[in-house]
Formats: sequence, C-alpha cells, structure tokens
Amino acid sequence: MEKLGYTCYQKTGSFAQFDSELGVLGKIDFMFVNTPDGKDILKRSIIVRDELFGIHPVIQPTDYIILKLMAIANNPDRSPKDEGDILDVLKLYKNDLIPKNFKTLDRERIYIFADRFGLRIKMEKYFGKVFDVSDKPGGFQF
Repeated sequence: MEKLGYTCYQKTGSFAQFDSELGVLGKIDFMFVNTPDGKDILKRSIIVRDELFGIHPVIQPTDYIILKLMAIANNPDRSPKDEGDILDVLKLYKNDLIPKNFKTLDRERIYIFADRFGLRIKMEKYFGKVFDVSDKPGGFQF
C-alpha cells in the first residue's frame, strides 16, 4: 500500500487502516482474517460481476455494519463517518434498495456484535432512527 501512496495510520492483529497522501485517494481498511468470525464473514460474501471492475467478492450488508461497529469500538474518532455509513445501509434496506442476491438484514447478529463492542444502545438508536419512525412532532424524517 505504501508503494501506492498510502500511509498506515493504525494497525492491530485484526485490521489495518491506510490513508492516501493528503486524502486524495481516500482511506482503505484491511481486515486480517484470523478469527472464526472473520472467516465466517468471508464465507457469507457473494460474488459480484461488474463490467468496469470485474469479478469481486462482496460482504453482506449485515457484516458491513458489524465491521463498522468494530471500527467505532477500535477508533472512536472515526465514529461520525462510520455512523453515517451504518445509517446509509439501513436506509437502503428501508427503501428496498439492496439487491435481492444479498441476505436480509440480521438484527440479531448485529446486536450480538454490538453487545460485544459495548455499542448496543448506539445500534438500537440507529435502528430506531431509520425503522421506527413515528408521526410524532420532532420525529426522524427523511
């Protein structure tokens, strides 16, 4: 990654985070699959074929949310961006914009990991903002 102009700014046994010089190329996260949970995430991935990018495995949206929760737990400074990413995925589900070849959202599994990372209340808040919208004044609106 360094040869491509990226700098590693955080690395653990489970993941590494890279940022391009001056942020021009964006940030990239690597997850080192050395746990049963990580291997399960890869097993659940689907193959996506695209004319421009070719053939690539893509993780399930549920697993994407779990990885975002892990990122928040490991680096709270990333919270605003990762929280926005989680809300975006939930909104895609709410509006039925996730392709059918992906599995349905697995709240139970998300809560298992949210509990593990000490983020259950935060995750309940995200689900509430997107799915439990009421007609009460001041309620969350899109």
